[in-house]
Formats: sequence, structure tokens, C-alpha cells
Amino acid sequence: MTIEQRLGEAIRTFHIDALAGAVPLNVDLDVALSVLAHTVCAALRRRLPGYQAATPDTLQRRFLSTGGTIHTNGDRITVRLDRRTDSPVLRSADLPDTAIPWWGGRTLHLDYA
Repeated sequence: MTIEQRLGEAIRTFHIDALAGAVPLNVDLDVALSVLAHTVCAALRRRLPGYQAATPDTLQRRFLSTGGTIHTNGDRITVRLDRRTDSPVLRSADLPDTAIPWWGGRTLHLDYA
């Protein structure tokens, strides 16, 4: 039941049923990116208080589609998210600063308006 539920979420949220299947490489890339996106959503869901059972489309609607600005300052990149009704949930979440290896080790910091 849980596997079927997760597959249903992936199909609804990441449109796995609409893969670019003309070239096998595209299908592999689409599936790999879909699995990566699902994993990132699951990690975010575990850190948000009260949203541990939320579906990826709920996370997308309430948190991931939030606008904002990006500021770079040397080795630190700050993403300042616009104020939303769900901002207190993000503030209370355990979202630490993260070093991004493929960005040359720069640190990503989230800031809330």
C-alpha cells in the first residue's frame, strides 16, 4: 500500500506518466530526476513540523513555489524567501546552512522575510 501511494504521488507531482520516451537516455534522465526530486521532497517533509505526511504536491504549493531573491556575498549565497502564511513553519524547521560542493563549496543560507 505504501509503495503504491508513493508511486501515485510521483505520477501526480512529477508527471512520471508523461516521460519524454522517444530516446532511452531521456527516459533514464527523467526517471533519475523524478527520483531525486521525490527524495528531496521527502527530506524536506521530515524537517517541517506538522508536514511529515504531506504529499509532494502540497509541499510544492505551500513551500517550494515561494518567490524570493538570491544574494551572493563571497562564499555565502543567501536565498531570501518572500513572506507567506506558511513562513512560521519554515522558520521552525531544522534547515541548516549547507555547503554545496558543485558550487565550489559555497554555503547556502535561507532567510525568511
